[in-house]
Amino acid sequence: MSWVDAFPFRPELEPHSAGSVFPSRSAGLARCLLVAGLLASLLLAIPAQADISGRVLVEGSGDPGTPIAGAIVRVEGDPDTSVISGADGSFVLPVSGAGPFNVSAALTYDRSAASNYIIRGTFVPTDDVTDVQIRLVELPTVEDPNYESNIPSANFCGNCHTTQRDQWQTSNHSFAGQDTWVLDLFSGTGTPGGGNGYVFRDTHDADDTGFCATCHTPMADAFDPGNVFLDEVVVSGALEGVNCVACHQIDSSDGDVNALHHLGNSTYRFPDGPGATSQYAWGPLDDVPFTGMNASYAPFFRESRICASCHQYQNPFTGAPGQDTYVEWTESPYAIPGENFRSCQDCHMPTPQENGVFCKVGGPDERVAAQLNSHEFIGSTPTTLAEAIDLTTSADDAMGLVRVRAEVSNHGGGHNFPTGVSIRNAMLVIEASLDGQPLAQVEGPQIPFWGSDDVPGQQDGDYAGFPGKGYAKVLEGRINGQGEVVRPVLFIDAEGVYEDSGIPSGGVDITEVSFALPPGTVAGEVVDVEARVLYRRAFRALAVTKGWTETPQGGPVEIEVASNQLAVTLVEGAASPLEIPALGRWGMWLLAFGLAFLAIGRLRRA
Repeated sequence: MSWVDAFPFRPELEPHSAGSVFPSRSAGLARCLLVAGLLASLLLAIPAQADISGRVLVEGSGDPGTPIAGAIVRVEGDPDTSVISGADGSFVLPVSGAGPFNVSAALTYDRSAASNYIIRGTFVPTDDVTDVQIRLVELPTVEDPNYESNIPSANFCGNCHTTQRDQWQTSNHSFAGQDTWVLDLFSGTGTPGGGNGYVFRDTHDADDTGFCATCHTPMADAFDPGNVFLDEVVVSGALEGVNCVACHQIDSSDGDVNALHHLGNSTYRFPDGPGATSQYAWGPLDDVPFTGMNASYAPFFRESRICASCHQYQNPFTGAPGQDTYVEWTESPYAIPGENFRSCQDCHMPTPQENGVFCKVGGPDERVAAQLNSHEFIGSTPTTLAEAIDLTTSADDAMGLVRVRAEVSNHGGGHNFPTGVSIRNAMLVIEASLDGQPLAQVEGPQIPFWGSDDVPGQQDGDYAGFPGKGYAKVLEGRINGQGEVVRPVLFIDAEGVYEDSGIPSGGVDITEVSFALPPGTVAGEVVDVEARVLYRRAFRALAVTKGWTETPQGGPVEIEVASNQLAVTLVEGAASPLEIPALGRWGMWLLAFGLAFLAIGRLRRA
């Protein structure tokens, strides 16, 4: 609809000459003035667009200075408009409004480049400025030799990034350096029962570190890769585990995807001034020019590959898999470019619903939600598991059996269910009963040995041999390369895979089992069927031996992901073995004749 249609002329309200079918000239003029005024108001309401132009140069290279080509130039905090500097460093940036503006420039970090540059910016008081110079500071190539003893805490970064610090403190990453379960397995020192059962340091050579510190205290291990003992780390910043600098001082993640973190998968940088080494950081934003931080633009922080540093690795000696989470994602529907693509960050570091503050000092007052990511690193919780895993169960009876079909669907996980370290496991437990009495299974799979503890007898929570299915990656090998092959083992002792039964992303596992009805069961009776999917953060034998009743973060060791209960009204029932079909007189005569005929045949052959 046009502006003219929106405000139609009403001739009955205007005087006009007798017999004329046209409005008066004065009415037409008034109408035109009305429309013109509305258009003028609309144009005044639209912000005027102008340009800011200038050049991106190297700091300290003189005037006119050495140009930087390929730099991303934008108004800080505006994700929608950016330009790339030309060969001579020039740029023309369109802006809306009269200003003022903070204009930033960033060159994508490339570890192999001869020179890299820290993000910088400049204040532009108004639009239509043509001589702006943005000078980028060259990133030092010399490493800080004293940084090992000066690792900053998350609270240092939290002075400016308060929201991210507070979120991180609730995450599993913040517990990694002092994870009691890992310490129980490594040195037996995490919990009161930690010395029971398997202890790495008690069963391996004295100089063997097991590589636990490589991912659990990376800011200690990075200075002597692979040679740090987890229980000997003392620097408080390193003991925080995967803290701010443990991720944001990674400057590459493009090595051997199956190598263990900085033992070949990723690299760190610890530049030596100007400015404190802790102020040098890498991240996914290209408009962080604040001089209180020396930020480099590293777009790989938005890629799943960075997570592979610690969530994809093999035993360095045998090649047996430790974690396959990243490769599982690459083989999932979510890794396919397009509408349904989801990276690790999309699920585990989701963006908020509303705009917010990224840095409370030296940055824009507010950034759009798309530039913000949660640092809670949400993992396997009752909520996320229930959202990712579905259970569908059906049952019927025939020929004296109750047949149960259960489908477990991993429709929402971006990787296998379960995934992560090899002690994670899950199972489908199917039970059937009549009048409170369990029915005996006669067909179908059963839960493997690892569904129970090692304590003699049957305890609550022991499900080995129950009808159902197990889902796990069970590694096998010899402890310290000696003795008999045992299973399950940790990745550091693994020489091969005994079982790999996890459900892939988008996959459905179908399990069918049958139960025998007791003799004499009749149609109309009701059999109760229950199917449950249980997720366990550790194999039951390990948890019971160590005395683990909750996770290091205070969560449950076992989570019921889904459950179905069915009441099956029997259609056929089961015949009693004491029932003998009754034969009439003619039936008896036919039976006698048949038996006599068989007897005569045998006598002739004899």
